[in-house]
Amino acid sequence: MNDFKFALRQLWKYPGFSGVAILTLALGIGACTAIFSVVNAVLLRPLEYPDAQRLVVIRETNPPQYSSFAVSPANFRDWEKQANAFEKIYAFSYGSFNLTGDSDPLHLSALRVSAQYFDALGVKPLLGRTFRLEENAPGHEKVIVLSHRFWQSHFDGRPTALNEALTLNGDSYTVVGVMPESFNRGARTDIYAPVAFTDKDCEARGVHFLIAGGRLKPNVSLDQAQGQLGLIAERLGAQYPDTNKGWGVKVMTLREFSTGNLSTILYCLLGAVGALLLIACANVANLLLARATTRHREISIRAALGATRWQVTRQLLTESLVLAACGGLLGFLVAHYGLAALLSLAPPDLQRVRDIGLDGRALVFTSVLILLTGMGFGLVPALQSSRLELVGALKEGGRGLSGGARQLFRHTLIVTEIALALILLAGAGLLVRSLLRVQSVNPGFEPRNAVMIRFSLPAAKYPDGKKQFAFTEELLKRFAALPGVNSVGATHILPLSGTDYIRGFMNFTVDRRTPVGPGDAPSTNYFAVTPDYFKAMGIPLLRGRAFTNQDREGAAPVAIVSKSMADEYFPNEDPVGKRINITKGADLWREIVGIVGDVKLFALDKDNFVQSYGPFAQQPFDTMTFVVRTDRTQAGLGNALRREVYAVDRGQPVIRIESLDALVESSYALQRFATTLFAVFSGLALLLAAVGIYGVMSYSVSQRTGEFGIRIALGAQRRDLLRLVLGQGARLTALGIVAGLVGALAAGRVLQSILFQTGPSDPLTFAIIAVLLGVVALLACLLPALRATAVDPVVALRSE
Repeated sequence: MNDFKFALRQLWKYPGFSGVAILTLALGIGACTAIFSVVNAVLLRPLEYPDAQRLVVIRETNPPQYSSFAVSPANFRDWEKQANAFEKIYAFSYGSFNLTGDSDPLHLSALRVSAQYFDALGVKPLLGRTFRLEENAPGHEKVIVLSHRFWQSHFDGRPTALNEALTLNGDSYTVVGVMPESFNRGARTDIYAPVAFTDKDCEARGVHFLIAGGRLKPNVSLDQAQGQLGLIAERLGAQYPDTNKGWGVKVMTLREFSTGNLSTILYCLLGAVGALLLIACANVANLLLARATTRHREISIRAALGATRWQVTRQLLTESLVLAACGGLLGFLVAHYGLAALLSLAPPDLQRVRDIGLDGRALVFTSVLILLTGMGFGLVPALQSSRLELVGALKEGGRGLSGGARQLFRHTLIVTEIALALILLAGAGLLVRSLLRVQSVNPGFEPRNAVMIRFSLPAAKYPDGKKQFAFTEELLKRFAALPGVNSVGATHILPLSGTDYIRGFMNFTVDRRTPVGPGDAPSTNYFAVTPDYFKAMGIPLLRGRAFTNQDREGAAPVAIVSKSMADEYFPNEDPVGKRINITKGADLWREIVGIVGDVKLFALDKDNFVQSYGPFAQQPFDTMTFVVRTDRTQAGLGNALRREVYAVDRGQPVIRIESLDALVESSYALQRFATTLFAVFSGLALLLAAVGIYGVMSYSVSQRTGEFGIRIALGAQRRDLLRLVLGQGARLTALGIVAGLVGALAAGRVLQSILFQTGPSDPLTFAIIAVLLGVVALLACLLPALRATAVDPVVALRSE
């Protein structure tokens, strides 16, 4: 207790030293706590399902185009029957419902789930029940389960919501259950409905739109499940070569599927803030070493009066721990506000973002961090300060000693700081370079001054293609008549919208070209579009013509292909006039009438896949996205578009209205998030390293005042002293840069999986970072060097 009281008096006695040390520690501890809170919520906290380690997600693959893709319903049904590695196996697809009634229409986000979905996850409803097996059959699927959030917002949490009827997509659905609040906490899902596979769904093996998963049996490993499903996929490939040849299966844990590249990014960020904390600790250790030289007389008197080395070490360690505790308390406050700022930068789809906060785990983490940092930066200075020669120390009259070991340790800390700062700066540089290259990628369309509006038509009101097309055509006319609108187009799937969808080529034949064998037909991403779609999107027409209003139902089927498709399948010839068959059946041969530019479909940093287009009028869909291009940014355009939709159908809600600029930016939001945080942390590391080297050089100059006075008295020029001090700083900086470059090479390999067109050891990035760090370090040395040149030899020698 006496040590503790004395430590508090020491902090109060030297407010400048205490303030700098506490702020430095608060910065490092606060950053570590904030990032740990994110890592804890997203990666470490157990999933809210019992025995979650046995839950897996199953994806289909078709290398090299699709390393992880949606699942075909027919293939899933075969897995259900043949795979015995699972206790339960399930599938679901993302969907939506239009809620209509007494108030304005409302779009509801939904999951359409198979019979065993809830049982496989091991979750019981809060109220009512989940789905029965027979309710997954067509004609019996008019039941829904509510999410807890929607139950609270729409039904005010009333238990009487059970058995109430909602009008969804024009049909009446009965509420049979309510899920607990912890279920899918971070998801946007409003309701759950049976997937209800039709006979047509179970035959369409070439269409992939499901996400499948299951619960492994207790003694079955992930590899065993992978092997079993792989064998089933091989059998299906041989049995259905037209649709299944080349398709495989990938089994991953539910955690791995939900986090993806995010886990790599978050662990890298945790490593970055750990390095930042180490730099902060090195700075404080240097401050303690510098202050220790002024306390030699005090410590020597303690020893002369009988204090043992352990008692002196304990006192100094207590001061370090009190310093760390003050820094930790302030750091927890920094973490609170820093976490809010961090989450404001996070992409909207950051998993479990609602669970992120400073909880008990974060408090324990901070407490451990305080203990470790207090011991880390305080132990060596305490041990060195407690090792004294009493006679020599007392003869110095309190001026302090500067031993070689102490100086070596301080220099080692500075070299370490510079190395760690370079590693962080190099990582940030690689990410910045990667992000700039992602942003420079041409998406294949012009996102400026264009808005997308998406909705889904209910089957009860729009049961066939004629009614779907009539709705689309009327809306196209209304949108085009709005002031400032240049062009309007529509498609059933918009690029970069995050949708998994594939329609395979079947019986691909070009003129007299030899037909391919079963299962060897190539695949394409197919889009049904309206005539002005390419103009509205800004997709260039390279050859031939676009679709026209004459390309309607009953007219000759036509198609437009992308440049990559033309180059791959029609090398050294003109595809215009050739025929392709996108869907099985001799009556669906389509004449290619044009070639358009390639478009990025899934992400800017993903390779292009071949694309084909057909007229929306010849193959309407119930889900569509309109693209409206204006002559300039139109304020209030979204409201105007919504009014026109309601004018055509008052009960039709809008799913989403967003600018194409925002759509493109969202495709690299995660990379921008990681890059921004890395840049912030590396900037702080650079600042702390500069402060550290400035502190060491300032202390060195103050300790060598007499030496500089003698040098000047003996005729040394001021430029000689400047060179001497800067040379010392340059040597430390060079050592730190060399060590940092070695560490940066290793860090680059860790970041490699999230870099785009940027090598993990990019020489230009490393060279720029090394030069930047060297310049900043030398500038930090410049002020102490100038102070050395201003030493008055008379005053300096008199002080001796």
